[in-house]
Amino acid sequence: MSKQSNRNSDFIKKVINYQSVLLLVLVGLIVFFGIMNTVFLKPKVIFNVIEIIGETLIMALPMTFIITTGGIDLSVGYILTLSAIVFGATLTSTGNLALAIAACILTGTAAGAFNGLIISRTRIPPLVCTLATMSLYRGIALIIAGDKTYTGFPDAFKLISTYRIGKIVPIQITYLAVFFIVFFILYNRSSLGRNLKAIGFNENAVIYAGVDTKKIKFWIYTACGTMCAMASLVYLGRLSAAKPSMGTDLNLEVITAVVLGGTSTMGGVGSMTGTLIGVLIIGVLRKGFTIMNLSGNIYNFVLGAILIVGLIAFALIEERKKTAKKGQK
Repeated sequence: MSKQSNRNSDFIKKVINYQSVLLLVLVGLIVFFGIMNTVFLKPKVIFNVIEIIGETLIMALPMTFIITTGGIDLSVGYILTLSAIVFGATLTSTGNLALAIAACILTGTAAGAFNGLIISRTRIPPLVCTLATMSLYRGIALIIAGDKTYTGFPDAFKLISTYRIGKIVPIQITYLAVFFIVFFILYNRSSLGRNLKAIGFNENAVIYAGVDTKKIKFWIYTACGTMCAMASLVYLGRLSAAKPSMGTDLNLEVITAVVLGGTSTMGGVGSMTGTLIGVLIIGVLRKGFTIMNLSGNIYNFVLGAILIVGLIAFALIEERKKTAKKGQK
């Protein structure tokens, strides 16, 4: 009887983890909004959730890398804004779409590299560094655009966010799936992922093992900047307007999605699958609140409350795992 009980206990521990609980929360939210308004369960509305969280997921993937190391990037929303402004300004002045896209991606990459250079080569904490560059990038965007709003983008460009496969499935699903698979493999199946977690646990031990942690930090922040620029293109394709006030709320959503997904702010622990579920939860909340005509203030309150509950739940589950391991010893 005792052996059977232990087997059942082990099975439950394997099946029930933080991400599975998070998945139940996601399903519960979909059911809740469906009960409140049956319109929410229509395929068109469900697919629209994918459309509105595209840019958030694109930025959340590299943010998972960063937070796993014990770092953070508060400037992601403003890198997106600056990249979008550069795109709009370049397209308006030259009329060359390819040049505008290149300028956008280079801008985001340069901004991310600047963050990475400071964080990897100095003792300035990532929180302080990216808080400063957040203001810097916002200032540059305001200098370039002033009070202008760049519009009139080509219809062909808008298709990256508006085209629907079979007139139902949003095109975003294709490249979001590709991005997720690439980051998932790097995080879970490569030496980079192992080094990211090791840096979060004990950076000095990784340095003594001969790993160039400065190089890793530089490149993950650079990659984050590039992905922010990619996200800005998706965002512009959907909204068709570039202005300095765009994307300023995305910082909170991106960080919330990553932390809610089970990536520890202390570093060393993370989950790409959890990040995906966290982003989907945010998308369901945003769409559900819109359909119910609830204000943005209520959305922000609920988002913050869910984040706190998620942090507590994650901490409790991890503590129980540690206790179970000690008991086995």
